[in-house]
Amino acid sequence: MNDSGMDAVLRAIFSSIFDQVAIYCIVENDEGEPVDFVLENVNDAYITTNGLTRDAIIGRLYSEIWANEMERGFWNLMIKVARAGCGRSVSRHEPRSNYFEGTCTSIPGIYYQMFAFMPYPGKLVVILKDKSEWYRLTFSLKEKERLLLKYREDLRSLTARLTLAEERTRRSIATVLHDRIGYSMVTMVRALRRLYEMCKDSDLRREVDEVAAEMEKLVKEVRSFTFEISPTLLYDVGLEAALESLGEDFFSKQGIRYEFQSSGKEGKLPEDTKILLFQMVRELFVNIAKHAKASSVVVRIRRGAKKYQVVVEDDGIGFHTPVEKDFRNFSGMGLFSIRERLKSVGGQFSIVSAPDEGTIVSIVAPISVEHAVLTSPKEDDTRMESIIKSRLDHVIDIHGGRRAF
Repeated sequence: MNDSGMDAVLRAIFSSIFDQVAIYCIVENDEGEPVDFVLENVNDAYITTNGLTRDAIIGRLYSEIWANEMERGFWNLMIKVARAGCGRSVSRHEPRSNYFEGTCTSIPGIYYQMFAFMPYPGKLVVILKDKSEWYRLTFSLKEKERLLLKYREDLRSLTARLTLAEERTRRSIATVLHDRIGYSMVTMVRALRRLYEMCKDSDLRREVDEVAAEMEKLVKEVRSFTFEISPTLLYDVGLEAALESLGEDFFSKQGIRYEFQSSGKEGKLPEDTKILLFQMVRELFVNIAKHAKASSVVVRIRRGAKKYQVVVEDDGIGFHTPVEKDFRNFSGMGLFSIRERLKSVGGQFSIVSAPDEGTIVSIVAPISVEHAVLTSPKEDDTRMESIIKSRLDHVIDIHGGRRAF
């Protein structure tokens, strides 16, 4: 290509690009390797953005103009492109190009996307696009995502604390009902029975007998209510005994056949996990009774070396499961919130159901906390936070001058 052709190429580049453009002449050492670049020309955007004059920079070496630049990625890219186009093993007439993005370290707050290419041998063209605002918005969005993940984890933790606080309240009420009120009522029943034996008047004996019968009925109701709000079996015997008793008592009143099965070697569940599983299965029982129209329910417990699974299966009407909002239709605390709580201990929750084909719910929890594969995003949050912080340190308000390469 002759000189006029080269000049035409450069004029075309200058006239068609509105971003900063700089044209360098490649400086080679005795072995023909590129070692530096002499700035030959720049467009108006380059001069205006950097507040420079052509007389001050034209003809000077890149290494002199930007001697204080700590970010070497841009320099390395220019060397790489120049070496690819000037190497002895490559045709000197074959152009080479490449991209690089990075933060300007000499002037904070600037982030560039740089495109370097060789229009013909010996010349290197660098085009710089200021991506600072895009960079700022991108990492601002990532920061918001990080905060959203943190708020979600905080909500999960709050749900966990509320669940345990609710259970402590239930247990406290159940203890008062059983140890104080229940004991007093049993004592009253015995006193009424003694009074019945002592009475000689038939009418009075009948009235005392009726009162005693009502009191015994009330004692049974209090015991039943005590078990419903916080079963003593859960703490005294264990989760499986509590679930078996809960199902038998609950479904016998509904006329629903109930079956309980368990297999595997027993392992010790964390207290909060045990409480959570009981509450969740109880919530399932309530919803089966309300919505499933089932005739039978089967609960299967499977114990593994590290995980504990509860499967609840009914032969009811079923429902469509693709939409996660279905969880929000459950009563009480709701499976949605308990599901979130289950995630915080490394558990898994899944539903398989279809209309007229029943429903199978699987709940999996770790046997011990140290074996849990947590789904919490804390580690990702920490990693993301360090990345964002290191990069946002450079993305500050851009009120000063711009800088090009």
